[in-house]
Amino acid sequence: MSRNLARSLRPGSVWRSTWFHFALLILALSGAWLSYRLPMNDDRSSEPEGVVVVQADEGDIERLVYEGSGETLRIEARVDAVGRWFAGREGQDTVFVGGSRVEQVWRALEPLRAVRILDGVRGEKLEELELIGEGATGESLSLTVRGREVRYRLGGRPFGGSDRYAMREGGTGGVPDPGARVVVLPSEVADLGGGAALLMERRLLAASRPDVAAMSLRRPGTGASELLRILQRTGSNPSDTYWTVDGSDDADADVATWVDKFFRLSVSAYRGDEPGPDWRPEATITVESREGGESTLEIWSLRAEEGRVWLARSPFTRLVAELSASLAEEVCADLDGLLR
Repeated sequence: MSRNLARSLRPGSVWRSTWFHFALLILALSGAWLSYRLPMNDDRSSEPEGVVVVQADEGDIERLVYEGSGETLRIEARVDAVGRWFAGREGQDTVFVGGSRVEQVWRALEPLRAVRILDGVRGEKLEELELIGEGATGESLSLTVRGREVRYRLGGRPFGGSDRYAMREGGTGGVPDPGARVVVLPSEVADLGGGAALLMERRLLAASRPDVAAMSLRRPGTGASELLRILQRTGSNPSDTYWTVDGSDDADADVATWVDKFFRLSVSAYRGDEPGPDWRPEATITVESREGGESTLEIWSLRAEEGRVWLARSPFTRLVAELSASLAEEVCADLDGLLR
């Protein structure tokens, strides 16, 4: 027995025993830290489908209102002959049509799934998540689902993620529901903070350039009001694709240059007014797509203090859109050469 005791007290044995217990301590502390932090992390692996917190089928979300940074953002889902679209308003003056970012938000809302639900979060922990107290974000999201409003207070973001902590509010006074649990909403909700500049539709037409089969061009009111039809000839390889004038099989470099400029046109802002008598018609362009049929884009210019403002509208834009003045003027002026 004394021999075994002496063996256990050898320096090497004591050193190994010390390290073994030290390693156990580190593992225990790491486990405790992870159990504390894990509910706050953006870990989707345990709940890949998410938990439905607002039940809504496609088309059920009628409206959303996001409040934050001193501005109110309202977006309403509408349906017309072209399909579903999104009418937006930021503050009192800025109107816009929602683009692909809004479509992504709506897909995340119908239904609204929480990335994670955190039980038992109260008091100081709510302050850490920026849901209450002096450090609260002051942001909120309300959804109108089949005429019924559901409202969430938005907090901060999980560490290293772009999702949002949120807590459902009760009543209309902006007070958290006493029985509400903290949830983590998907990152698409964070896009609402980007406002109209991020969310607006920039395209003038639904058809993409490769899908266009032909275009009919008219320049009214300039003495060159005849119609010119141009075609996009496609081959088995992208390099075989070219533009030509209807009735010709030869590639036309001038037409190709104009087409390049035309498809660079994009929306810079939207307006809520209608064309008036002082709006000068500049061009009418009908696009024939292989998949979506015909769509006509009208372009006007309007005299302003800083020169002319260039405006356009199509069934896809719904509202009147403002264009980059320099490029729009160049596109319309170059039509004169094509129509001679």
